Amino acid sequence: MIVSEPREEIAACVGARIGVTFHPPYTTLAHVDRGRTIAGFVFNVWTGHDVEISLAADRLSLTLLRAVFDYVTRQLGCRRATCRTRADNSNAQTLLARLGAQPEGRQRGYFGDCDGLLYGIIKEDFPYGLHAKGPEGA
Repeated sequence: MIVSEPREEIAACVGARIGVTFHPPYTTLAHVDRGRTIAGFVFNVWTGHDVEISLAADRLSLTLLRAVFDYVTRQLGCRRATCRTRADNSNAQTLLARLGAQPEGRQRGYFGDCDGLLYGIIKEDFPYGLHAKGPEGA
């Protein structure tokens, strides 16, 4: 089941897994299976055309990815999303590349013990977005 509440619990779960603390304002989406959060997203630093997405996941479903894309583009009205991952997290880097994200920079010491890698994805590059649901896109 895909849920957006309770926001504080989802944000705390994602934050604990990636080593950060989120402070409002933010919104969330999560895939919950039998009471366990399988994947959680936190959306913050919204600028009107961009939003920062933080993610912690055991696995990702196409349904959840489409929900995330719909939320970013339709509900928030963003043209792009910004993602950050640890420089030592090769699995996250591979996933971001598969989703169409492009590397945009390195933030030295961002996670304290590790550099952060910055990725950006615009809606035309998101493979589960514009053309995944037919000619109108997501």
